[in-house]
Amino acid sequence: MNLTAVGILAVVFLLIMVRRVGKFRLPIWGIMTAGALAALLFQTISISSAISAVQLDVIAFLFGMFVFGAALDKSGLLHSVVLRGFTKAKNKRQVMLIFMITTAAAAALFMNDTVAVIGAPLAMFCAAKFGIPVVRMLLALCFAVTFGSAATPIGNPQNLLIALSGVPDAFVTFAIYLVVPSVLCLFISYKFLARGISSEAVVMDKSDDVFDDRLSSICKISFVLILLAVAARIVGSFFGYEVSFIWIAAAGALPLLLFSSKRLELLKSVDYCTLIFFVSMFILMEAVWESGVLQVLLPESLTVSIPVMVTAGAVVSQFVSNVPFVLMVLPLLETAAASVPLYMAASAGCTAAGALTILGAASTIIIIQRAEKEGESLSFLTFLKSGIPITLAAVVIYSVWIWVVGIL
Repeated sequence: MNLTAVGILAVVFLLIMVRRVGKFRLPIWGIMTAGALAALLFQTISISSAISAVQLDVIAFLFGMFVFGAALDKSGLLHSVVLRGFTKAKNKRQVMLIFMITTAAAAALFMNDTVAVIGAPLAMFCAAKFGIPVVRMLLALCFAVTFGSAATPIGNPQNLLIALSGVPDAFVTFAIYLVVPSVLCLFISYKFLARGISSEAVVMDKSDDVFDDRLSSICKISFVLILLAVAARIVGSFFGYEVSFIWIAAAGALPLLLFSSKRLELLKSVDYCTLIFFVSMFILMEAVWESGVLQVLLPESLTVSIPVMVTAGAVVSQFVSNVPFVLMVLPLLETAAASVPLYMAASAGCTAAGALTILGAASTIIIIQRAEKEGESLSFLTFLKSGIPITLAAVVIYSVWIWVVGIL
């Protein structure tokens, strides 16, 4: 058991919390990259293992979604759709509520990271347009994406892994066990974030409209192709076949890069710092995994209790991310011949982790990185102040609902 990688992760975690050394502000991607380099320098992970740890399909997926998101923004289509979608909102609170419901539903169908990429500029636009604090809108997006993605087997990668591990009738099972508590958690998040936001009426106008018709048309083609790729992923999940993220990325990016005259501008808009962050995170998390520490800390006894499984998922995922946590507990669940409720508890816990800290979900990191690129910020402590009460409520709600449904 090697504690060096865990020590490096602890330093990375601390630096992300403070984000500053003296007068120097440290970007999240830079901190994570330094952590990955330290792991390699201290030989806590081999170069070959580091290369293998990088999930290229995820990197390609993010790249494609960044291109698609940039096109939506630059064409004016995103702004136009937003204004039409909020026409029934009478005040700022209703704007936030509609925004959270919409993005949560989208995350359940299109996966959380997709909605994070596209939703971040949307959240900032809504904040500026309707006079809502930008931090509240960013938090609203983070929590909506987290709890929305929990409700379906295709909402996030960890759910898909659990669904493919042998959960019977995955879509029905996830709906029975996770839709109701996810909706409750979403509502609690809204009520918590809406505090202090005035009920002042919002004024709708049509001044912001599509201003690049050709780019907008290509965006619509890309969107249809993304829908088809996601549909193929859903259908494939019924037959145990996984459509790669790369196909979804290609559906979103290729039409724009091939047929738009603004392809270079779109490529310049890609958030390469976020891509570097994810490459570094994969390497550092693999180093922590190979240290063997977490395997020791997670005994087989956690498979006998739904609350313990939910809590373990929410806490441990802060240190190794939720996908590695699922990969770690699946063998335990299979060895113990665990019941369906325990599989659902694992899914709920590691997904709810995204509501606790900014390191709990990749989607949250994407949102924060996108915000920082536009000069906005969402600090670790600001997130934690909302994350602690919301996550505590989520752990209780998921645990109780899964237990009740399991005994019926």
